[in-house]
Amino acid sequence: MKTSLRIFLFILSLLAIILTIYTFKYYPVRADLLDILIFIALTLVLEAFPVEIPGRQIALSMGFIMTYAGILLFGAPFGILVNGLASISPEEFNFKRHHAKNFIFNRANLVICAGLSGLLYEHLGGLNLEFGWRYSLVALFVALIYWLINVTLVSLVVAIDKGRAFLGTWVYHISNMSIITYLLHFFLSLVIAQSYKLLGPVVMPIYIVPIFIARYLIILLGEVNKTYDRAISSLIKLLGIFDGYTSGHSLRVAQLSEDIAREMGFSESRIEKIRNAAMLHDLGKIGLPQSLLNKPDTLTYEEWDQIYRHPIVGEDISREISRFKEVPVWIRHHHERYNGTGYPDGLRGESIPVESRIIACADTFDAMTTDRPYSNRKSIEEAKAELLNVSGRQLDPDIVNALLRVLEKDSSLYLAGSKIKEKDE
Repeated sequence: MKTSLRIFLFILSLLAIILTIYTFKYYPVRADLLDILIFIALTLVLEAFPVEIPGRQIALSMGFIMTYAGILLFGAPFGILVNGLASISPEEFNFKRHHAKNFIFNRANLVICAGLSGLLYEHLGGLNLEFGWRYSLVALFVALIYWLINVTLVSLVVAIDKGRAFLGTWVYHISNMSIITYLLHFFLSLVIAQSYKLLGPVVMPIYIVPIFIARYLIILLGEVNKTYDRAISSLIKLLGIFDGYTSGHSLRVAQLSEDIAREMGFSESRIEKIRNAAMLHDLGKIGLPQSLLNKPDTLTYEEWDQIYRHPIVGEDISREISRFKEVPVWIRHHHERYNGTGYPDGLRGESIPVESRIIACADTFDAMTTDRPYSNRKSIEEAKAELLNVSGRQLDPDIVNALLRVLEKDSSLYLAGSKIKEKDE
């Protein structure tokens, strides 16, 4: 663990302890033992069943619903108690898979989020407000503060751990948050808090059922997406039967396009679409003869005409199979050049979709570092030099720079023969 990360976690933990002591010293715990046990038990149950978000390598916890409902009902001390203790998922204790730093950060982060937002709620008089528009606005404002504190602390720890710029990391995490999901969680917290206030503990079982129904629907959506992505993977493998090079090439270009987009700070939803387009970018070659694709000699005019058409064919096919409406357009333009000399439409500069420019950059790098019948592979350093040579003419200079930054981290990941894992997105 980096020294800077150790210091950050120490300071964060110290702040969480100080905040907890201050809150419990100056603010009463307004809940009785039954309230505490009910909220802790239900939060533990929700934390034990997180939902994996397809393609994002994260899990969605529904424990916030109970934690925030507890803050709305009982204030800051209760929020710290529930968030600090009950929001521990069983997976956090798997230290073989997750470093202890994750556990330390999660505890401190959640205590600070609940403590600061709970104190703000109390200072705004939320506990004394009658249910209505003013109460709802205060509750929503405090929920947004909770969310911003959480995003800021997560961005700080990632920036320190990975050596990234904080502002770029913060913007990246903000763009990846699902506003609809957070608003839904807030609405459920609001409804549960008011129902509990009016009817007491008897109301809680009523809300557990719809929460788990919502969880099931999210899982079901994820399975639909996984089935679709497996079908795409099978299609790429089928393409590999006609041209063995193209299958592996598509996987490498998809991975590199994804990493370039992430380096440029794109949102995860946009990155998913770019990866999908990169996987399918050479789909239009499926009807081309192998003798043409692997021809070592100069192509004839008629043969070039077939090659020039493959982005258009790829656009037509992907329009029927891609679940993203933007993907066919990006596939059509992945052979356009920054100076306007590409095909099929001769687009120039910013008029070429940035997603197509990313795929073009990744495609060019993979073509240079792979043996083909008509050219020998270049070394990494030779490929970098060539990328800089064609920057501003064939490729977008900003994307070339992003690609070079990605390659500086570990260029071996993107070479022919490297093990690139297919993803269930």
